[in-house]
Formats: sequence, C-alpha cells, structure tokens
Amino acid sequence: MLSGVKTPLTICGATSCLTHQFSKVRQRSRNGTAAGEKETFSRRLYVHIYYSPDNEAKKELAFRKDLLDLKMLVEENTTEFTESAQRKIDKYLTSSRKGRGGQLKVGFNDEAIAEAKKYFGYFALVSNQAMDTFTALENYRLREKIEELFAVQKGRLDGARPRTWYPDNLRGRQFTQFVSLGYHCFLTKKIKEIQSRLREKESGKTQSLIKLEKKLENWIAQRSLSQILDWFDCIETTKVQTAMGNYRWSTESVARDRLFLKYLGVRPE
Repeated sequence: MLSGVKTPLTICGATSCLTHQFSKVRQRSRNGTAAGEKETFSRRLYVHIYYSPDNEAKKELAFRKDLLDLKMLVEENTTEFTESAQRKIDKYLTSSRKGRGGQLKVGFNDEAIAEAKKYFGYFALVSNQAMDTFTALENYRLREKIEELFAVQKGRLDGARPRTWYPDNLRGRQFTQFVSLGYHCFLTKKIKEIQSRLREKESGKTQSLIKLEKKLENWIAQRSLSQILDWFDCIETTKVQTAMGNYRWSTESVARDRLFLKYLGVRPE
C-alpha cells in the first residue's frame, strides 16, 4: 500500500505498509515456550520515505569538503588516519606515482562517489501506527524537540544537581522530567490546534459563540504555556468592588475557560 504523495515546502514523501518478522529469546517459560527458546512473531509496520533537496545539497557539500580535506592530507604524505578516514580514502580516492619515486598524484573514484551520492537527501521513518506521511514527520520532529529540551534541562535546568543518594532515584527523577517534557510538547501542539480551530469560519455558529471564541483566541495569544498552566493550577476566586457594582468569578467557571477546556478535550466531572 502506498499513500498519496504530497509536497509541502521542499520535502516529498510517501508511505508504504508491510509486514515484518521479528524474533526474541524468551526470558521465562510461558504459553508452551521454554525459557531460552527463540520465538518469532510478525508485526505490521509503516515505512515513511522522504526526500529533501535542501538536505541533499547540505550532505553533498559536507561530503565534498571532507573528501577535499582528505585529498590534501594524502598529498602532504600524512600517514596516520582514523579508521573512518582510512575507509573513505580507500573507497573514494585514487593515488598513483609517475615513475619510481615520482610525484604522488591523488584523484577521485568517480564511480564510488556517484554511488554514495545516489541516496543523499533521502531518509526514512518506521512506525507501528497508521498515520499520514507528514503527520509522522511532524511527530518525529516533535520527539527530537523533546530530546533537545531534555538535554537542555539536564545540562542547565537543575539537572546537574541530582540531590539524591542513590542512582535509581536519579534515574527516576530524570525519567519524570522526560515525561513532563512530553506532556509540555503535547499541550503546545494541542493549543496550536485550538488556535487553528478558532480561526476557522464554520457555518452554524451563533453570534455569542463567535464572540466567545474571539475572546478565547485573544486570551491564548497573550499568554505563554506556563501562564496558561499557572491560570489553571488551582481554582481561584476573584472579587472586584466598584461604584458600578460587585463582580466575582472563579477559574474554570467563566465561559471562556469552559470553552477552552472543552476544545482541549477535558471532560467535565
């Protein structure tokens, strides 16, 4: 099965569904399989293939620079290289001498270089859940953002001071931080979906609902996620007394808050 191909911005992609065989060694005896025996099972996988011309250009530029640097080192009679550099020299460079003791001439193996450049710009994602090609890419990039935020939190946001006596406590704390960042990114994505929904002009909406959605849209635009979470952190009651009258309202009781929670998917108790 191949999904429809779309082209958002500069990335093309397609999705294919296939069944893959997996195997594992049983740690415990169960369901007629003894411990230590190999058990095979099949799972449906969704392979998302993407092509990015921008990534291709960047990869080719870095590849060319790397080969030119290696060529210069070889021409300077450098003999010590890392294993990775030596493999590249053997595969992508050619060397020869004119006569006995002649000048060293270093060239490029065009056939091997063309073969290596053939897949520049392509990358793949594998998922066990059915989803749109570019939805999978968006979710993966969100996962990268979670790991990036986790690295920042571990390095800067009090993560360097464990304040624990035992390694298990430290791992538990870091795991909790990682999960909280996942919820943070989930809420950010959900609020963006709410903002997109508020901008849509749907038929059948009453004037009061349109007015309320406009208030909610302005309220969200003026606040960060931390401020929104602080607002719903606990139920607070606000009282205002003026010459015109007395006013009182509580968090989650005003119409704007109820509409926000409804669009967020929170069910009323």
